[in-house]
Amino acid sequence: MDNGFSFASVILSYLLVGGGMFTATLVAQQVKLPSEMAIYGVLAAGAFVGGFLAARASRGQTILEPAIGAVAVVATIVGLAATTPIGKLIWALAQDQTMKFVGTVGLTGIAGSVLGAFLSEKLFGSATQSSIPWLLYTALAVFGACLLATLFASIVVLGHPGTESGVNRSPDLGTAMLFGIGAGCLLAGLAVGASAWTRPLIAAFLGSGAGLAGFFTLIARTHPVDKDTMIGFAMFAVGGAIVTLVGAGLGWAALGRRHAGVMTSARS
Repeated sequence: MDNGFSFASVILSYLLVGGGMFTATLVAQQVKLPSEMAIYGVLAAGAFVGGFLAARASRGQTILEPAIGAVAVVATIVGLAATTPIGKLIWALAQDQTMKFVGTVGLTGIAGSVLGAFLSEKLFGSATQSSIPWLLYTALAVFGACLLATLFASIVVLGHPGTESGVNRSPDLGTAMLFGIGAGCLLAGLAVGASAWTRPLIAAFLGSGAGLAGFFTLIARTHPVDKDTMIGFAMFAVGGAIVTLVGAGLGWAALGRRHAGVMTSARS
């Protein structure tokens, strides 16, 4: 059933498709895929999962929102690459190869997400009113949102003109990660609360913890962590889950509750 366009679902689709593609990247690193085509296939699969879940979570037209979200994810990846020094260098030295890579990633991401959204709608129809699936939706959205927000914050920190080269950047990167977790959890919570068919507070809290566990797993794979760092991660996870809970409550009070009441009246 077509319920009209929903901007909240676009944001949620953006986070879900991004979370799906980033999860696929984590899997690709873990299994060490043998070829470039296999990597693109895994990225398409991640986008497919994100688009499939986005259609299940969408309260709007179900296919349009995931498509826009996928385009926004690809645009974000290109933008992040273009604004970093290493990204600019790669673009200057290998423009043709870079354009081919960006184009291929963009096509696989958009095609995978749209196909996932299309099959989700055709196979399952309207989204369920149960709050249980929102555990998964929230986990993937928080994972994608925290990673994207941390990347943005890291670019701002690393590009700060007042920082001298050669200085230890760990405190700055820690601040960027803290900002990324806070902003990502709040944004994901708002999108979840505004898009849900039923009040998703418990699902938002528990799902956020699962999403942050995946986010910290990704960090641990790229940076060695000790016991104190793991304790810090656990504290961040609890704090982030609370922020997601607050965001979900605000999103539900502002938009979700009103929409759920209208749809319940329409169905009865």
